[in-house]
Amino acid sequence: MTFPFRYIGLFVSCIFLILVGLFMGPSDSSFHETVSAIFISDDSVMNTIMWSIRIPRIMVSLVAGSCLGLAGALIQISSRSPLGDPNLFGIGGGAAIFIAACSAGLLVLDGFWIFAGCISFAVIVSILLSQLIATKDLSPIKLAIMGIALGSLTVSISTAVISHGRVFSIQVIGLVAGSFAASNWETFYYMVATLGICAGVSFFLSRKFQPIMLGDTLSKSLGVNPVSTRLTAMILVGILTGASVYGGGIIGFVGLISPHLARRLFGNFPSKLILGSIIIGALLTIFSDQVARLIFAPTELPVGMATTIIGAPMMMYLAMRIR
Repeated sequence: MTFPFRYIGLFVSCIFLILVGLFMGPSDSSFHETVSAIFISDDSVMNTIMWSIRIPRIMVSLVAGSCLGLAGALIQISSRSPLGDPNLFGIGGGAAIFIAACSAGLLVLDGFWIFAGCISFAVIVSILLSQLIATKDLSPIKLAIMGIALGSLTVSISTAVISHGRVFSIQVIGLVAGSFAASNWETFYYMVATLGICAGVSFFLSRKFQPIMLGDTLSKSLGVNPVSTRLTAMILVGILTGASVYGGGIIGFVGLISPHLARRLFGNFPSKLILGSIIIGALLTIFSDQVARLIFAPTELPVGMATTIIGAPMMMYLAMRIR
């Protein structure tokens, strides 16, 4: 199958999942009522459900998945580790610490400032991780172990902060295991603007990423500064991961899976890898959200549970292949 048809296949799959999100749910409504609620603005209950709950949730899950897919591609390019994942490596946990502090009442902020704080804390952790990546003779397995340890630390801190503030357990689950139940249009606007800027910068830097993937020595010989390029990429990872955590909490393995599937479908050239990871990340996340939302409806499962079922076996498989 040629590349255009693969893109079309992913696009059609995404449209199908969007339709599932629109037309399936706990509300007892007919097909006609649902279509009318989408296209006709009125004061009906179904119109409110559509435009205040279902559509924002779909949009936020798509953008969050794209953020994680792009972040995963960038972290795997920068670290040259096939096990790279922004949430698994603790970057999402950094953002979660800030949200936990706000939820526990330690910080009194709302809206944009929580969003900015999530990004700031995630960037701090990503810069720390970039220093680990810069360490000489750090194998992919060692990097993965250090990243997972860092991730466990950040999640533990965020959980402790939430517990101190006596926050409801549903909020704890939504933060550490992922949930799009509280999605709204404001969240979507912040996230889609962030994704657009970071994707543009990533495509602009894609020519520099090719030498980085081949090693620091070759990068320098080709006139590419590996340290500054890697640092820029990791800052982008922090920004993207912070945005995704703000929108849906910590959702593991999307950043790990998306680049590997993108390589299979579109090859390892950075620009194709980046675009493929963005699309596949969105597809994986909206699929996981629909599974979490519908499988035991009206009770919802954490989104991260669905992604972990897919991602954990894949990580074990990749770890066994690394020598």
